[in-house]
Amino acid sequence: MSKILAVFALFTSLFSAVPNYEPSFTFELFKDEWARVIITEKATLKRDSFDFRWTLFDSTNIIVQSFFRRYPRHFTMSLRHGQNRYKQGIIPDFNMPPNDIVKLYLTFVGFKNKMASFRVDILDESKRIDVEFLEPKRKR
Repeated sequence: MSKILAVFALFTSLFSAVPNYEPSFTFELFKDEWARVIITEKATLKRDSFDFRWTLFDSTNIIVQSFFRRYPRHFTMSLRHGQNRYKQGIIPDFNMPPNDIVKLYLTFVGFKNKMASFRVDILDESKRIDVEFLEPKRKR
């Protein structure tokens, strides 16, 4: 019985690798400020941008608007676990799923002093894109 558990533990440790969110950035935004993530596909040099802002916050929920490839999205995020993350597919995985996929994860981290904190994580195991993070310009 212990040999079976040892083999099971070995396979579990081999196949349960933690995803590598290599480029990661935290944005702090006031209401209606736009943040932008510029994504350049290395193979075709095609540039896209993922833009987002927040418009309304109550004690736990926040309304977020995003634009990617000219498609608007409107969703609600929360400080509750499991409701604080949004996933946007960037490049599909045609050749070697799931190692070839590129995804952007937008996570609502917190709200303090009329500023919302968002973390943007990029899952790109095969290094197919270049990423640039642009914060909003604030008046001084």
